[in-house]
Amino acid sequence: MKNLTLFSYDLHEFVRDLAKKSTESDITLYNRKDSEAIYTFISPTKFPDKASSLTDSIFPADFALVNGDSINREFGECLVALDLFRLSSGCFIVSPGKEDNIEKIRRMTAKTALSNYTFYTGTPMEFLSTLEKLEHKPRFKQTTVVIDHFFKVKSVGTVVLGFVLGGRLERHQKLNLSHIDREVQVRSIQVQDEDYESAESGTRVGISLKNVEADEIERGFFLTEVRPQYATSISGTMDLHPTSKLSAGTDFEVFASDIMRFQRGKYQSGTVVLDQKIALLKDEFVLVNPNTVPRFIGRIRPAAGPS
Repeated sequence: MKNLTLFSYDLHEFVRDLAKKSTESDITLYNRKDSEAIYTFISPTKFPDKASSLTDSIFPADFALVNGDSINREFGECLVALDLFRLSSGCFIVSPGKEDNIEKIRRMTAKTALSNYTFYTGTPMEFLSTLEKLEHKPRFKQTTVVIDHFFKVKSVGTVVLGFVLGGRLERHQKLNLSHIDREVQVRSIQVQDEDYESAESGTRVGISLKNVEADEIERGFFLTEVRPQYATSISGTMDLHPTSKLSAGTDFEVFASDIMRFQRGKYQSGTVVLDQKIALLKDEFVLVNPNTVPRFIGRIRPAAGPS
């Protein structure tokens, strides 16, 4: 069974014709199950009010779907965020009568990670033939699950929802829960409300966990085979996006907005000093400054290990 996760921006009607709404908070998830594939669509419900709604929707995605009908500030911010996350596979959905936007968007994305995005002007159901050609690419070799929602269920206990980003998740598997660094056990796995013994990379899962309470968990916690390293400060090369008006030589408020975390800190003398630790599961982090336009300002690549 193929599993694929798609980021969708401003495409509520389009996605509703393809999939059924499942989970809704500051991000909304829709699911579609066909005979040979399961598709999960994530939409940033609270964007543009919450920048984290956008970044949390982009991070797990294999492919991006972007509404190309309205070219405005929010659309521009979305393009910058997708570029910073290096999500290079995607498609602009353009309605009949809006074809003039295609050339404008091509110019806007010419020197970005989005330069190879395609354009689609057909119906939602006809788009399924495009989805059938797409494939998930694992990001990690070992079992890695990012958690986005969590709650307690009577008679079941702690349940988390998330995405398998690498390896294979197994029932009864013992894993480390990041940030609190505690060994937890997978009691059961559900995919599309059906029980499974395992789930491969790319799968949207519901997991019943042993040895942790729901109120101990936050979005952006990871289940991993090996305890991750952490950092409370990141010193390294600041790569400002061409659209940013900031200077790397100035000090400013910043959020490390990646891996489904939105961790506040300050950029000071070439170092991002964070209020709380962040797991070093990537070799670079997307940065947000809430006081600029666009808010998505660039990336920082740690020069060394945890600090």
